[in-house]
Amino acid sequence: MSKAKQIIACLGLPVSSDHKKVLLTKRNAPSYPAWHNKWQIAGGGLEIGEKVEETVVRELWEELHVKATILYPHPIVSTNYWTKDEGDEGVDFQVVLITYLVDIRDQEPDLSHDKDQETNDWGWFSRDEITELDFLPKTLELVEDAFSLLAKL
Repeated sequence: MSKAKQIIACLGLPVSSDHKKVLLTKRNAPSYPAWHNKWQIAGGGLEIGEKVEETVVRELWEELHVKATILYPHPIVSTNYWTKDEGDEGVDFQVVLITYLVDIRDQEPDLSHDKDQETNDWGWFSRDEITELDFLPKTLELVEDAFSLLAKL
């Protein structure tokens, strides 16, 4: 029996100033067909000694070259579990997704600074537009939760 891997992913979901659109990125992972060209929320793994909020800000800078400010202090949290047959890593793994709503003001993402080239596209999407996108698992659920939260703010 293989040992399962656990990942804590800290995500930042940029929100438009009118709260009607969110910024999503398209994953560039040709070596991982289950993830490649799927829409996602930008972010990445929590590093040892780092606060979750620091990870969100750092990851948005690394991937999109934008300075993010957290808008709402309480994250949207979800988990997903993949068996080795469902994923591309050859092991069972669980991912804990911690998503913060963020403001990037009028900054435009610049993918040329992403040294790992994890992102190959980005776009602003309304609640109606997200239903047409091909997402990584749990992303649609997180984005829908974000729009529900935005409607209350």
